[in-house]
Amino acid sequence: MKYRGLVLFFVFVCQTLVAQNKKVNYEAELSTQFSSESNLPFWLVTNKYGIYPDENNGTLNFRIHSTPTNNSKKIDFNYGTSLVGSQGKSSDFFIDELYVSADWRQIGINVGMQHRAVKFDGLSLTNGDMLYSGNARMYPEVKIQLNDFIAVPFSNKWLWIKGSFSNGIMLDDRYVDNANVHHKTAFLRIGKKQGLSFTVGLDHYVQWGGESPKWGNLGGFDAFMDAVLVREGKVLVDDDGNESISESYNKSGNHIGQNTFELAYSSQKIESVLSLKNIYEDKSGDFRHIKDVKDWNLTFYLKLKNSKLISSFIYEYYYTKDQGGYIIRPNHPVEPVIGFDRYFSNGIFRSGWTSHKRTIGMPLFTPSYEDGIVNGISNNAVVAHHFGITGTIGKVKYKTLLTFSDNFGTPQLVNDGQGNLEENYSKNYSYPNGLSQQSYMLELIFPKWKKFPFELSTSLAVDNGKYLNDNIGFQIKLLKKGLLSKKGNNN
Repeated sequence: MKYRGLVLFFVFVCQTLVAQNKKVNYEAELSTQFSSESNLPFWLVTNKYGIYPDENNGTLNFRIHSTPTNNSKKIDFNYGTSLVGSQGKSSDFFIDELYVSADWRQIGINVGMQHRAVKFDGLSLTNGDMLYSGNARMYPEVKIQLNDFIAVPFSNKWLWIKGSFSNGIMLDDRYVDNANVHHKTAFLRIGKKQGLSFTVGLDHYVQWGGESPKWGNLGGFDAFMDAVLVREGKVLVDDDGNESISESYNKSGNHIGQNTFELAYSSQKIESVLSLKNIYEDKSGDFRHIKDVKDWNLTFYLKLKNSKLISSFIYEYYYTKDQGGYIIRPNHPVEPVIGFDRYFSNGIFRSGWTSHKRTIGMPLFTPSYEDGIVNGISNNAVVAHHFGITGTIGKVKYKTLLTFSDNFGTPQLVNDGQGNLEENYSKNYSYPNGLSQQSYMLELIFPKWKKFPFELSTSLAVDNGKYLNDNIGFQIKLLKKGLLSKKGNNN
């Protein structure tokens, strides 16, 4: 069991923390998902942390977690876990969350697997993050972070900073076994907490290390520092003497990044966000190339705090067809190109930016499989429009999601047969005309009945188009939550 060490550590820490007067909450969820096709529709499995199988199933999810206190002057220790069991074509049981954390003021340390906060009321196609949307099962990590923006000294609370630094390990079945993931963020905000603010920042992920069946051990301290400092790696040599200069010419590891530019407004009545994000990989994402970046996500979000019928709305536009362009490597016309990044794919780390057979980020990107593991991404060039609305009608809460996409597969490098110079190449896609797809979902959450101790919710999801099979599916979910322990306080 790959998670055995993490489980033992969690049990030890919980025994230490149980003496603290902490409130402990529980959530028990029983659901069934079924559809007209063998696989469930897009919105019944997307951004669900990889909890639900793709096929018709019944799932039980049980979660416990301690309640954070509001006393920032003391170190606040917390813990949590969630266990998932499902029955479909086959049965499955796994640990979804397992973590311990320590927080002091705005500084936090987290060890294990913990779901990230849901943004934009759960309306976003990517949870506001093209690289980490909550679409896949988590990998364990050790993370230190600023939990919220903190004011820069002497700025009169007009300048704020936030950041994080972590390293994790991927324990699923994949091409490079036990690959590591380094992640760091840095954000700067200008403006007060209330009113208008502008935020700029970056996310940087690197898959590094692990054991490759072709190139052997890719780890070590030097490899970690190469990943952190975004340095070029070494020439790789396999047992037959074959070489790869991918790591030495480009960057060591599989680098993916995201830049964020966000304008926000907050008042007692509304919250609004207008953001622009771009993603990149390896050398195509160097800041000297930022002027050439053409792959963007545009988001507009509006929250009406005093409105019931429509309380939140989001519109998002995604474009990922450029993928770093198609610039031939200088002075190396016969080698691969800068560009044609094929997002979430990598020649060394062939399972790419996936976890447990799902993309970790943009859910419209589709993995491909070989011998039971992910061996690349078959669709990552997309143009999409996404809408989300939530509100309350009477006492029933609703959420509706509408996603319209054109899917072009992956970028292809086409040579006219006249040579290997840049002018002899042109760009195409595996689906040159694009495959249109529409995916919809309506979720209803009903109020509790006095004699029925569960929260009942139902979802209807529909797929229609040329990329996925036409499909209609349903989910029925019962949720029960409360306190396991009433000790402690929030002082």
